[in-house]
Amino acid sequence: MQIKSVQEYITLIEKLKNNYTYSTSLGKNPLFERGTYKPHFIFRGHSNDKKYNLLPQVLRWNDLGNGAACTAFSQLEYNILKDFMAEACRFVRDVPTNDIPAWLEIAQHYGVPTRLLDFTENPLIALYFACSKHNDEDASVWIIDEYAYNKKLHNEVGLVQAAKSQDIVGQIVYKEIVNNDYMLHVGNSEYIQYPWIYKPLYREERMNLQSSIFMIWGAIRNDLKELIPESDFMKEQEASNADHGIICKILIPANKKEGILQQLNLLGISEKFIYPGMDGVGKFINEKYSSERIRKGNTI
Repeated sequence: MQIKSVQEYITLIEKLKNNYTYSTSLGKNPLFERGTYKPHFIFRGHSNDKKYNLLPQVLRWNDLGNGAACTAFSQLEYNILKDFMAEACRFVRDVPTNDIPAWLEIAQHYGVPTRLLDFTENPLIALYFACSKHNDEDASVWIIDEYAYNKKLHNEVGLVQAAKSQDIVGQIVYKEIVNNDYMLHVGNSEYIQYPWIYKPLYREERMNLQSSIFMIWGAIRNDLKELIPESDFMKEQEASNADHGIICKILIPANKKEGILQQLNLLGISEKFIYPGMDGVGKFINEKYSSERIRKGNTI
């Protein structure tokens, strides 16, 4: 799947929603025998399709040579987080130091390696991130149907209870990260195996504007694409097995990024929206008057 404009992008998303909307049984209650399943998409933009994968920074693999490899920081996850907390706690005074899940989210927000991966509920935000860097490289937006994903990988049908989601996130944080029980939980059916999707508390306006969603990795530390079979990838044509549409990728050619950014700006999606405050204003002005943009005769 490929798009060359914002309009094509939105049209394709709507087509995918229609393709993977289907009639389904709601159980044995005769008053509600059939219902309509509608996908709930979350999105992630990659500015360099060839470089980035669907794996958190702390779990990306390093080649050690001689056929050996290890996850980049996995043995030091808690060390990294505690070091960040030691430096940042004087600035973040409203979050207790024993609220480790909250500090993990804050660390992710400021670019510290964690086992969280950022998604968004806003497709235009994901498209902006896909087009905002690496102008000479093709970009991509990954789409996940959260409900289909939870049903396939976690045997969850419908909405997940907030209390259960909070418990699962806490379990991963304290057992995997704090206690560093590396690989002890793989294959244990009582422990969360696959990445878990959840909505964090929006402690900062940026997270709110970006409609942030997190995915936190459990015991299995593989790229998300390796955990979902090809048969569960969404397709652009009408689906004969609509209940198998879990994930897909939309490709954006490098030479279309600039035009898409201009279209997004007309819709109010720019640096000053993505990054509220003076940082965003500075980025917006810098981009607006960049020599490359002026040379091309483009404005935002």
